[in-house]
Amino acid sequence: MKTPDDRHEDGAGLRWLFLDLNSYFASVEQQYQPDLRGRPVIVRPAPSEYTCAIAASYEARPFGIRTGTRVMDARKLCPGLAVVEARPDLYVTVHKQIMAEIDRHLPIWKVCSIDEAACELTGPQRLEANAIPLARRVQAGIQAAAGDCLRSSVGLAPSRLLAKTACGMQKPDGLTVLRADQLPGRLLDLPLSALPGVGPRMTRRLQAAGIHDMAGLWALGAAEVRRLWNSIEGERIWRGLHGLDSAEPPERPRASISHSHVLAQAMRTPDGARAVVRRLTVKCGARLRRLQLTGGSLTLIVDMPDGAPRKARRRDVASLSCTFAPTCDSFVLLKAVDRLWEGIRADIEHRPPNYVGVAVHDLRPVDSFVPDLLGWSPDQGGQSRSLLLSQALDRLNARFGKDTVSIGPRADLPSYVGAKIAFNRIPEDEEFRE
Repeated sequence: MKTPDDRHEDGAGLRWLFLDLNSYFASVEQQYQPDLRGRPVIVRPAPSEYTCAIAASYEARPFGIRTGTRVMDARKLCPGLAVVEARPDLYVTVHKQIMAEIDRHLPIWKVCSIDEAACELTGPQRLEANAIPLARRVQAGIQAAAGDCLRSSVGLAPSRLLAKTACGMQKPDGLTVLRADQLPGRLLDLPLSALPGVGPRMTRRLQAAGIHDMAGLWALGAAEVRRLWNSIEGERIWRGLHGLDSAEPPERPRASISHSHVLAQAMRTPDGARAVVRRLTVKCGARLRRLQLTGGSLTLIVDMPDGAPRKARRRDVASLSCTFAPTCDSFVLLKAVDRLWEGIRADIEHRPPNYVGVAVHDLRPVDSFVPDLLGWSPDQGGQSRSLLLSQALDRLNARFGKDTVSIGPRADLPSYVGAKIAFNRIPEDEEFRE
């Protein structure tokens, strides 16, 4: 007699659906700009020929253009290439539409990045005969909700790692199933780099240990893989590869708040770069206040290439830090970053920067401080005049629009300065208004 659990087992052992939106940023641009459809397109983060593509449409790939290709080089590879500026706020808006559509079909277990999501299959969904139609409905639903250009690939597998691996096996618009009762099967045709968590450095380490292909990795035991990784992550990789899941590592408290910006050509001057640095610092302060956090140190990062031909170029990345009493006051942060700027001013005069970043570290919740014997607490207990002014600016800009009131002269800065979409972090809506 079959138990309820037996009715949902067919040998495939499917537990996960992993979805990846294909060439997401470029696809959104093609959806919202019909003249770009069917054309090779790249998206760049700043109006500079020296920056790199953060997305390339599938039409651009036959020309050898990929994410990371320098814009200048991409134009040479494809003379008819369309180059568009990134619109992070639009990508986040469409992302939310897509996640809502996925959730309409099955709950999202985790949003892994702006273009990836993992969903846990339950009950009858675990049967391959049901999982495949479900995946197709999700793919069709995304196109119906967000547009025909928003294609996606789906992987179905027993573990999260295998589902993500399967997701990358057929692009664009693919659907791949890795069954438990057929492992390693099709995995043996993949390079080691196809596995999530196996990057170039790990590939070199595996090769040094005599592991050159998937068959070699599959033959190892869990303890051997853990030793190769020199961490428990190796055991997680081994379990995932064999169709077994591991407990997710606990989320770490936020370690820092940071914003960075690739400078447009017109901003690659000492005054232009400093204006961007100060704007990024103000943005960090606004986020600290919104999240009810304080910071106790600040790092300024400035990338200054030497202007030589690319192959012979020497890079000089200046990274300076300072500490201060915990604060979320923009004016205090600006004083700190101005002091750091003085430490690299002479270098910037001779070597124009192309990238700047600001990070605030040593974060603590505002309400975690206990006043000492002298009654000290951050920003005079939240009543310092400059903090109150910072909060007033927050309210004015939230009501009337970003940069309605600015600290110092209003520089001619890009609309999206500092609102970068990182691999594992999606900007909050408020960040586009701060």
